[in-house]
Amino acid sequence: MIDVNDFQPVLRMGITIDEEAYIARKLSSMIDIKKERILDIAPGNCLIPIYLSLELNKEISGVDDWKYFKKDEAERLIRKYGARVNLFYGLPQMPFKDNSFSLVYSVMYFYNLKREIMKVLVSEIRRVLEGQGTVLIVDPIMTRGKIRKEMEEGKFKLVEYTEANALSFSKWEKIS
Repeated sequence: MIDVNDFQPVLRMGITIDEEAYIARKLSSMIDIKKERILDIAPGNCLIPIYLSLELNKEISGVDDWKYFKKDEAERLIRKYGARVNLFYGLPQMPFKDNSFSLVYSVMYFYNLKREIMKVLVSEIRRVLEGQGTVLIVDPIMTRGKIRKEMEEGKFKLVEYTEANALSFSKWEKIS
């Protein structure tokens, strides 16, 4: 499968590569495999979308500003593993059409955002997410209230919540 030694930690994420691999495994069990169009917000080193692409046999898009990890290096890792991951520039504004994805996920990104940027991002997620699409957010437990407030104001409903290893794993549905 994936050799975690190929990956470097992303400063913005504030977690180790082993923690990133743990999160990837946990996310794979939370994703409905019927979801066809998947978007990773701020994939950084791309360990998680590479893992999910291979594990779920899915194509995954990733959008980032590429300030904390070189896009060229991420693309090299994608090629090395033969994953179906496509990378794009953009954040918080995203370069996708409305209703482009059935599932959006984000790992260790929301907690870094100022409130006004988070509002823009939540609005953009709502725009690119189809119908009653799903959003998965993994962030430190200490930020769960801040994230919950913005997601609810952005017209998302919390449908599942768990905590593990000082992280919150929340699953949201878009409210029509």
